[in-house]
This record gives sequence, structure tokens and C-alpha cells, in this order.
Amino acid sequence: MANGTIAVFHRDSDGLWSAEGYHKISLGKGTSSVTTLTIVSGRIWAAYRNCVVVIDPRNLKIEKVFMAHPKRDSQVKGMQWLGDGVWISIRLDSTIRLFHAHTYEHLQDVNIEPFITKMLGTNKLDFLHLRITSLVITNRRMWIGTGTGVIVSVPLNEQSNSKKQEIYSDPSTERVAASSFIPYCDMEQAQVSYHGHKDSIRFLLPIPAGSAKPKMVLDTEVRKLLVVSGGDGYIDFRLGEENEEINGNIEEGPSHIVKPRDMSHIIVWEMTCTSEPPSSEKCGVDT
Repeated sequence: MANGTIAVFHRDSDGLWSAEGYHKISLGKGTSSVTTLTIVSGRIWAAYRNCVVVIDPRNLKIEKVFMAHPKRDSQVKGMQWLGDGVWISIRLDSTIRLFHAHTYEHLQDVNIEPFITKMLGTNKLDFLHLRITSLVITNRRMWIGTGTGVIVSVPLNEQSNSKKQEIYSDPSTERVAASSFIPYCDMEQAQVSYHGHKDSIRFLLPIPAGSAKPKMVLDTEVRKLLVVSGGDGYIDFRLGEENEEINGNIEEGPSHIVKPRDMSHIIVWEMTCTSEPPSSEKCGVDT
């Protein structure tokens, strides 16, 4: 909530929401808000200012607090968990940071600004708004939306020296977990979409496709997946805005022209995944 607390609602013995009220967990001063929540390996990760607070959902006690960014005035924007890693984005920043899901160790930083500049050039972008506004992981790919409307897709691979099986334990909580894999960003195989929005990416949403029955997004049986982005306007970065034709409705005289490409848009990508096991899963992306 906006006052730095989390409200926890309980269910009764019949599985219905209890009418006896709720439990509050205070993460800090009421001057800052809790910006996002996610589930990581059976624990709640809550973002408060530049820190992440790890909470045990059974006893609602705080287990760990660690800094996601060294600047105290920064703010965690989004969190995405896969395997033994959690990718975290920071508000008004073009860098994402990878942390270990069990040891909370800082593992990798990825700044997407040089990659986007290399792919699209500097004359088509407003670097004041080249910040990360949306983040989602699906089928071992991380989709990154920016404030300039550019969307980047990065495969997540395990490094060759990190395949050793490990067991993580915490004596204070008697918590034991087996290692999975650490989702490092492989920027050499990253892709940038030439189709984007004219303003910030509002959301990125993965949707299973090609089946009448709903399935988990990370289910290896899903062969096709749609990724939907939402934002203001549409632009082909290969052409830019200067080559667009003005085909719209004129409202209140010629000075008020509504271009179809300036309206709110959603863009849909289709991912085709092989039937290989997750450790070697490959996906192709089509717009």
C-alpha cells in the first residue's frame, strides 16, 4: 500500500475469505509505498524503496531485507522470478539486476541502452525516457518494455560453470531448497523489435495459444505463446514518424488531426517453442 504496509487477507476453514479483518505488515515509514509483490520459491518478495523484503507467508515474519540498488532514493519497479534467479528493474533506470533467489547474492547487471542504441541508432530515440517500464519472463525469455516504446527480448541461459547441483538451507528457518538454474541474460542473442509504441510500454502479458484448455505459461507442453504489449501509439522504428501518412479523423478543424497510429495500441508476438526439455528449450519469435 501507499503507506509502506502490506495487507494480508485470510481464508476460513471453508476456504472462503474471512470477514474477521486482515493482518498488516509494516515494511518501513509511511512516506514510501510498497511498489510490487511477487512469489519466489515459496516466499513473498516485497519491494520497498530501494530494498527487497522477504516474508514467510506462513507466519508473516520478515526473513531478510537486502538492497536491490545502492542509491537510497531509487525505487524497485518490477520483479520476475525464474529458477534460482530474480530479475529486478529500477524506476527511471535502463539497467536490470539479477539476484540469487536463495542467497540474495547480486549476480549480473544488464544495461539495455547500449544494445538499443546499436540496433536502432541515436536519432530515433529519446534517451531521457530510455528507462525500463515493464518486465516479464516466459519460456526462458525476458521481455523488456521501455519508456521510449522499444521492446527487447533476451534469452535466459545458464552459464557453463554453474551447472553443479546444490542444496540451499537456512538454519534459522529450517528451510531447504534444491538448486535449479540461474537465468543469466545472453545479450549476444538478444532481439529488439522494430515494431513498438510511441510512448512507454504499459504492460507485457504472456498468453498461451493454440489450445482450448488453459495451461501454465511455463508448461513445456505449450508449443505456441502470444506475448502482448500495450501502450500509446504504434511506430515502425525502421521508418520513423516522418514517413507516416496522416489518415485520420479531423476533429474541430484541421489543427486537430487524430492519427490512427497515435491511438492506444496492443502489439502481439507469437513464439513457437520446440518440444525439447526446458534445459535446452528454444523459441522463435514472430511479430
